Amino acid sequence: MGKDLSVSRLCDVYGSLLTEHKRQIVREYYDDDLSLAEIAENHGTSRQAALCSIKQAEKQLRSYESKLGFLQKTDGIAKELDELSRIIDGNISSAREIVERIKSEL
Repeated sequence: MGKDLSVSRLCDVYGSLLTEHKRQIVREYYDDDLSLAEIAENHGTSRQAALCSIKQAEKQLRSYESKLGFLQKTDGIAKELDELSRIIDGNISSAREIVERIKSEL
């Protein structure tokens, strides 16, 4: 199973909506880079049960993002802020336009 590291970012945003057990398993798998065997041993379960918990949590996290879009919105704001910082020393009117776009996204 290849690791989709975007799940770690989704867990940063929506992890509190998962059960403590699922959040811990996702963190161990993605952030601590533990194997399924290590996670199973830590939780007194099978590798298959650990994998099922990870898959369920991934599905939940993606569903939250699909419905709420917080990660997409924050990524958009970060991109606008990067653009703003690049031009702030040059053209003040362009900087004001970007500030207005950011405000409209909030």
